Amino acid sequence: MFDVGDIIDDAYIVTGLCSDQGGMGIILYVDAAEAPPDFPLVLKYCRAEEEEPLKRFRREVRLLASFKGNSKVVQIYDYNLDYDPPYFLMKYYPDGDLLRNADLIQSDIDVQENMIIKIIDCIQELHSRNKYHRDIKPQNFLVDGEEIVVSDFGLTTEFGSHTAFTRSSAYWGTYGYLPPEFLSGGFKHANAASDIFMIGKTIYNLVTKRDPQYLVSDGIKSPIFHVIERCCSITKEHRYQTLSDLKQSLVSAYDVLSGRLGGIAKVKQLLSSIEDRLEQKGKYRTADVLEFIEQLSLLDEKDQIKICFEIPKRMFSVMRQAPFVGVLETFLSVYERHVESRDYSWSYAEHISSNMQAIFLGTDVPLNLKAIALNLAINAAEYMNRFAAMDTCTSMIKSITDDEIGLQVASVIINQRDGFVANIEPSECNCESIKKALRNIRND
Repeated sequence: MFDVGDIIDDAYIVTGLCSDQGGMGIILYVDAAEAPPDFPLVLKYCRAEEEEPLKRFRREVRLLASFKGNSKVVQIYDYNLDYDPPYFLMKYYPDGDLLRNADLIQSDIDVQENMIIKIIDCIQELHSRNKYHRDIKPQNFLVDGEEIVVSDFGLTTEFGSHTAFTRSSAYWGTYGYLPPEFLSGGFKHANAASDIFMIGKTIYNLVTKRDPQYLVSDGIKSPIFHVIERCCSITKEHRYQTLSDLKQSLVSAYDVLSGRLGGIAKVKQLLSSIEDRLEQKGKYRTADVLEFIEQLSLLDEKDQIKICFEIPKRMFSVMRQAPFVGVLETFLSVYERHVESRDYSWSYAEHISSNMQAIFLGTDVPLNLKAIALNLAINAAEYMNRFAAMDTCTSMIKSITDDEIGLQVASVIINQRDGFVANIEPSECNCESIKKALRNIRND
């Protein structure tokens, strides 16, 4: 629409094209005709003519303008929403966006931590005003020397706005970064967990330079991958629920990677504190147990296995309770590494099966996690050929009367068909699904 030399709104002279890759906007290099600022300018205008994108563009400008003076949000120098086409001006950032700086971020762990924490701090500015970005990706963070600013508010929520998105079934955003709830009507009702999902995908892209659609752990330090996985959980309730929680975990992860105070010593301290309180008062602090599980999951595999040897049986009775259901799957993933290491004595297998029985019998434990606990107990018994552990597993299987959990356990039995479970007498079981699975194994 504009060529070099054109004058926009009698105030800005076009000097070149900066970008035409945006969904609804084009960005031009411009000079101010009068009283130019002491930094280079770019002008973004809405190229669409339809009413909906024009309303979205005006929303973006209005939202950006509301953050005037905020050092973590891109600053508007000037704007005119009544001009045809509507436009706004902002500072030009010659260092580009975070994607352009991905090589440095990937190669320098200190830069990596610093930039990721600043991403969180930028988005926190929105969340502190009950606004959610809804299109978080590396390209929407601009590098400004030692700092970064968040940009592109075209999809950001604005409560009370008459130009907010009206179709709850619609979604926008960037493929590969979208949380699953956006695909089924959740875009209109985004919350902190939705932005956190996209932050996880952004971190993944920056530390790997890979397509964020699928998360692959190759080449990622395990503490960081744990944080990414939790951010990107399919279930919103299993993600970090606040940016503060996410930031705390990230700092702890980099504590481990950088050898700062924390790591295994911190996990041991937490475990000791929980044990002492259970021993002396028969009580525990929910926050302490949640932090223990989180910090344990941030350790490298070798240290996770060491800590698992030190967890007392009473802790498993604690972790099966309702406050910890959301993180129990994370803990069982760690415990699976412990079981699969096979770095324990034959008699210790009985200890493992007993711990998993405590989880299995928890009334608040989801059925799929009960099945995982049983499977881990069976594996330990098989690996060490420990008959007492096998008896514990058999007892768990025989105790089941409900067909809902029975279907889950039947699947475990079929997968373990080459082991001792095949010898369990069907008539001694109390669930038809389990009886059927055992008969099918025998008839094969």
